Amino acid sequence: MLNRELLGPGLFLALFTLYAIVAWQIPLLPFEEYETVTSATLPKVYAVFGIVVCLLSIGATLLKSKEQTAEPVQHLEKENVLRTFALLVLMVLYSAALEPIGFLISTSAFLLVGFFVMGERRKKILLFASIPVAVVFWFLMTQVLGIYLVPGDLWS
Repeated sequence: MLNRELLGPGLFLALFTLYAIVAWQIPLLPFEEYETVTSATLPKVYAVFGIVVCLLSIGATLLKSKEQTAEPVQHLEKENVLRTFALLVLMVLYSAALEPIGFLISTSAFLLVGFFVMGERRKKILLFASIPVAVVFWFLMTQVLGIYLVPGDLWS
């Protein structure tokens, strides 16, 4: 019984479980041994909180589906799964392209292709929804907040 309402919480449960495993392996600094709050406290709290929320969501979904047996269960469609994997591949390519071609070009291309994968085909919308967003975000981060964003190897 794998449907859309169980897939999300199931994936997040796996993610938070892995996060919890890593959080419990954070080494403590020597001066943190007897402290109440350490550098590993917040990651552990996040992991436990995420696992509890995921389990509650899965339980609520299962209880709801037992109560509403007359309503048909929506199953995953192949097109949506392929779109999701395309976006995951696009994210990996985006992270690989940040260093060589820089933030502005890679973010604009990521948004442009991402909108295209999600079904937008109008050229004006694709261009005006991706390039200005990347430029405004770059301006806010670098010029207003003073945060360094990689310019890329193309410009150096």
